[in-house]
Amino acid sequence: MPIKTIILDFDGTLASSFEGIWTCMRETLTHYNFADPTLQQVRNTIGLTLEESMHRLTQGLCEEPLTSEMVKFYRALHTTKAAPHTRLFDGAIPTLAELRARNIFIILVSNKGRAGLHQLIAQLKIADYIDIVLSAEDIAHRKPDARLYTHHIKPLLTLTPASQTLVVGDTETDILFAKNANLFSCWATYGYGDQQRCKALLPDFELQALADLPALI
Repeated sequence: MPIKTIILDFDGTLASSFEGIWTCMRETLTHYNFADPTLQQVRNTIGLTLEESMHRLTQGLCEEPLTSEMVKFYRALHTTKAAPHTRLFDGAIPTLAELRARNIFIILVSNKGRAGLHQLIAQLKIADYIDIVLSAEDIAHRKPDARLYTHHIKPLLTLTPASQTLVVGDTETDILFAKNANLFSCWATYGYGDQQRCKALLPDFELQALADLPALI
């Protein structure tokens, strides 16, 4: 069956955003007197929620209510520290335009906060190509939990079965989400995911460049 709906990841799939993430995470952790993380340590948390990322980067020493306070601090930095470093991957606009021309429904799902995500959507001028935006604050269940699909997305797709829905993302979390929800998975190999672990999950498709997506489906 042809793909009618794409559940699209943001960081590392649609946009290159790692430099901004690393900047904000380093400043947040040092502000709260935790060790300054390395680039690779932060990169290894891409795809996780901010809460999970901070817990991992502090070796479990960051617990509630401190975690919530640190998440708020991080998101407050986003406007001035992360957004200027975020750019779309090559071919993003033509790709989104082609999907729109084919009447493919696009749902953007991200662990970013609502304000930060919508700021980037406006900054990158992609609002006209996205049908639904789900930030971390819009959902109770996050990737790789299948309930993200069954509770939040499926009710919006009354005319699109799972067999016509594709998850496109760059990390293990995205592939596992697709498998848990019985959806097709497409691994963006150019992103931030661990190559060996992502490949071992046997995604249905592999995407070498974002611009290749229309031809793939």
